[in-house]
Amino acid sequence: MTESVREREKEESALSVKEDARIDRGTLWILLAGIFLISLSLLIFEITLTRLLSVMLLYHYAFAVISLVLLGLGAGSIFVHFFRPRIPSGHNRFGPLTLFAGLFSLSIPLSVILMTGIAHTDNVLLYCLILFIPFFFAGALLAEVFRMFPAISARIYGADLVGAAVGSLGVVLALDILGGINTSFFAGFVASLAMLLFATRMLRKNIRGVVTPIISFVVVLGLLGSNLLGSYLPDAPIGINPAKGSYYSLSQQGNIIETRWSAFGRTDLVEQKDTPGSMIIFTDGAAGTLMYRFSGDFEDLDTEINNLKDNHPSYFPFLFLQEEERNNTLIIGPGGGLDILLASMGGVGEITAVEVNRDLVDIVREYSWYNGGVYTDLDNVDIVVEEGRNFLKRQEGKYDIIMLTFPTTMSSRSLEGYSLTENFLFTVDSIHDYLDHLTDEGRLVVSAHNRSEILRLLSISLSALDKRGISNEAALKQIYILGSPFITTFVLKKTPFEPTEAVSRYEAAMHRPAYQSTLSYFPYIDDEDAVFDAAIMALANREITLDDFEKAGKNQGYDISPVTDDSPFFYKLEEGIPQSVSQVFWSAIILMLLVVSVPPLYWRKRTSQKEARSKRKKSYVQKPLRSVVLFSMLGIGFMLVDISLIQRFVLFLGQPVLSLVVLLFSLLVGAGIGSICSGRLASERIVRGIAIAGLAIGAVVVGYTFLLPLIFNQLLGLGLTIRLIATIGILTPLGFIMGFPFPLGIRLLKEMEMENHIPWMWGINGIGSVLGSALTIVIAISFGFTEALLIGAGCYFIVFLIFRKTQYKKEVLLQKG
Repeated sequence: MTESVREREKEESALSVKEDARIDRGTLWILLAGIFLISLSLLIFEITLTRLLSVMLLYHYAFAVISLVLLGLGAGSIFVHFFRPRIPSGHNRFGPLTLFAGLFSLSIPLSVILMTGIAHTDNVLLYCLILFIPFFFAGALLAEVFRMFPAISARIYGADLVGAAVGSLGVVLALDILGGINTSFFAGFVASLAMLLFATRMLRKNIRGVVTPIISFVVVLGLLGSNLLGSYLPDAPIGINPAKGSYYSLSQQGNIIETRWSAFGRTDLVEQKDTPGSMIIFTDGAAGTLMYRFSGDFEDLDTEINNLKDNHPSYFPFLFLQEEERNNTLIIGPGGGLDILLASMGGVGEITAVEVNRDLVDIVREYSWYNGGVYTDLDNVDIVVEEGRNFLKRQEGKYDIIMLTFPTTMSSRSLEGYSLTENFLFTVDSIHDYLDHLTDEGRLVVSAHNRSEILRLLSISLSALDKRGISNEAALKQIYILGSPFITTFVLKKTPFEPTEAVSRYEAAMHRPAYQSTLSYFPYIDDEDAVFDAAIMALANREITLDDFEKAGKNQGYDISPVTDDSPFFYKLEEGIPQSVSQVFWSAIILMLLVVSVPPLYWRKRTSQKEARSKRKKSYVQKPLRSVVLFSMLGIGFMLVDISLIQRFVLFLGQPVLSLVVLLFSLLVGAGIGSICSGRLASERIVRGIAIAGLAIGAVVVGYTFLLPLIFNQLLGLGLTIRLIATIGILTPLGFIMGFPFPLGIRLLKEMEMENHIPWMWGINGIGSVLGSALTIVIAISFGFTEALLIGAGCYFIVFLIFRKTQYKKEVLLQKG
C-alpha cells in the first residue's frame, strides 16, 4: 500500500469520524432503530434455526450447524476489513448498510427454503453452507456500522443488545403464533424494515438507490404473506431421519393429523393405520409417546390396554405392592398418558403427572374423546405443566412411587444446541432428590431406551447411594432390572428387598413370556442365565469396584460414568468429547488463529522496510495486539458465562423455554443499558474503564459461582413470580457491567485512529463467541459448568491484567499527539 493511498484513507477516516461526532438527531435515531431491528431479526432467526434443525436433525448435529453458521458473523466482518478498506462519508455511509441489510433480509427466507429442500440429505455441511450466508451479511453490516460510527459505538452496541433482548422475548410469541418456517420468514421481514430505514437516508442524493430496497421488501413481504396463507412452503419435514422415532412411524403409512409449534419445539400427533388402538405424539420428531384408545372404564379394558399388564415392564412393579404402598405416585413425563393408565390399573390412589411440553398436554386434553379423558376426566389425576425435577425439589410431601418412562426427547432445547430438555432428571443429585421424596417403602421406577442407558442409570444410582454410606454390594439389594426386547425397566427401592421378595419377583417375571432373564437382574439370584450384565454380578459379589464397572462399560463402547447436575450429559454415552462438538471446537480454534495472524502478515507484506522501522509500523502491528486480546476474550468469556448461567438457572426456574428467555433478556437488557452508559466515560478514562469492567465482571462471576447454590436453596420453594424477579435482579447487574468493555474497545480504536481495524476486531469477537460456545460444552463435559464459569471469569481477569496499567493510556494519547 503506497503512502499516498494510506494518507488518503486516513483523511477519509478522519472525515468520517468528524461526521460521526456531529451526526444529526434524525439520522442517529434511524441508525439506532435500524440496528435494533437487525439485531432483533438476527436473534429471532438464530433461535428459530435451533428449533427447525432440532426437528430435522439430531440434537448434536443441530449444535454443530448453529455453531458453524455463526462463524458467518465473523467472516462478514473480515470481508469488510480486507475488501472494503475505505470508509464512506456523509449519507453515502447508508448505501452499504442498505445493501447488506437487503441481502440479509432476502437471504433469510431463501436459505430456509433451500434448507427444507435438502432435508432428505444427510450431508450436514450443506446445511452449514446454506445457512452461513445470512449470518455473513449480518456480520458485514454490523462491522460497517461500528467502523463508520465509532464515536457513538456505545449507543450502537446498546441498540444491538436491546434488539437482541426484545428478540429473545418476541421469538417465543412468534413461534407460538406463526410456527417455525413463518417465524424465520418474519425475521427476514423485520430485517427488511431496517433496510428501508437505512434507504431513507439516501433519498436526498440518490432516489434511484431506493428502488432496489423497495423491490427486496416486496419480495420478502410476498414470501411471508403467501406462506401465511398456506400457498407456498410446507412445514419443516419430520420422519426423514432414521435415528428418530418418527421415521419408522411415518414410513409405515403413518399420518400426521395435527401439528403444533411453540418455542419449546414442534409437537406432532401421528395416526398409524396398522395400530388403530393407539396414536403417537412426537416432539421434534424424536422418540414418541403413545396415546391409547381408551373408553375411560377400567372395569372394561380394551384388549390392547389390558395386555399392558402382562407385557409392559413398567407395570410389573405394581403387581406386588401392598395397599399402603400405592397411596400416591409422581409421574415425570406422562406423555400421551401411558404411565397414568399403568398406575391407575395398578390401583394407585392419587397420581400427580408433571409434563414439560404444554402443547403435548393440550393435545391429550383435546383428544379426551379418544383417550378416555386420561388428562381430564380421572378424579385422582392432577396434571402439572412444569419441568419435573424443579417441581419435585419444591415439594414437601413424599411419594410411594416416582415413575419416569422415556421422559426425554433427545432434541435440542438450548441456545447453544447441545443440552437436552430434561437432562437434570438423571444425575447423581437427582437420585438424592428422588430418594428424599420417597416413603420408607417407596421406589423409583424408570423405563429406558436401551442397555447403555440402564448401565449409566445404575452407575449414577450406586454413586448416589455410596455418598449415603451404602456400599455397592448393599445398594444392589435395593435394585432390580426387568428387561424385554423393546423396553427395560429399572427399579430402585429406598430400602433393601428381602430375599424372598426378590425371588418371588424373579419367578413371577420369568413366567411371563414378554420378559427375558438375559435382559434382567434381580438381587439374591445366582442363576447364570439371569444376567443383565456380568459386571453387575461381579459388583454385587464384591469382585470389582464401581470404577472397574465403569471400565467394563467402556470396554463395551459405553461411557457409563456418573453424571451430576454440574455436568448433566446423561445421553452422551460415547467416549470422550462428541465428534460434532470436537469438530466445531477445533474449527473455531483454527479460524481464530487465522483471523488473528493473517492481517498482521498482510500488513508486513504491504509495508516498506522503512515503514517497518518506523513508529507507524509499531502502532499498526504491536498496539492492536492488546485489542486482539480484548475482543477475543470478550467473545469467549461471554459465551462461557452465558451458557453456564443458563444451565444453572434452568433447574432453579423450571420450564426450559421460560428460563432461556428470562436469562437472555436479563443479561442483554442489562448489557444494553451498560453499553449506553459507557458512552459517558471521557476519552482519557477509556482504558481504565475497560480494566475496571473486566475486574468487576470477573469478581461478580466468581462470587455467583459460589453464592448461587445458596440463593437457589433459599428461594426454590417460593412461587415462580418471585423466582423470576430474583433471576432478573441477579442477572441484570451482571449484564450491566458486561455491556461496558466492547463499546469502550471500539472507542479506544477510534482514539488510536485505527477505525480500519474495527471490522477485524468484530470478526475476532464473533469467532471468539463460537469458540466460547464449543469450549463451554467441552469444559462442562470434561469437568463441569462450574469450571466453565470460572474460566469465563478468568477471561475477564485477563482483560483487567492487559489494561490495568496507566502506561497504555499515555501511549494512546502520545500517538494521537
